[in-house]
Amino acid sequence: MGKVFLWIAAVLLVVFTVKTQYLTSKTWEPFKQGCMAGGTATEEQCSCLSNYVHKHFSDNEVEQIMKGTITDPAMQQKVEGIVRVGSRECKNP
Repeated sequence: MGKVFLWIAAVLLVVFTVKTQYLTSKTWEPFKQGCMAGGTATEEQCSCLSNYVHKHFSDNEVEQIMKGTITDPAMQQKVEGIVRVGSRECKNP
């Protein structure tokens, strides 16, 4: 029974390592760069906002946000609220 738990732990460690090293967000850096292109925020503030937004939305949703292709009014309000709160929270990270 102990060997089974050891194997499970080893597999979980491998999954964790692969996920954190190779399956990182593909929209984090472009979102941060878009934030910095606005010219009113520091790199630290944009990194904070990118982290905040990525905590609340998936990569696909962030991609839609950046492209401006969200048509659902409820989702648009959610995005506006999250970005507003995130901007306030990241003003002085």
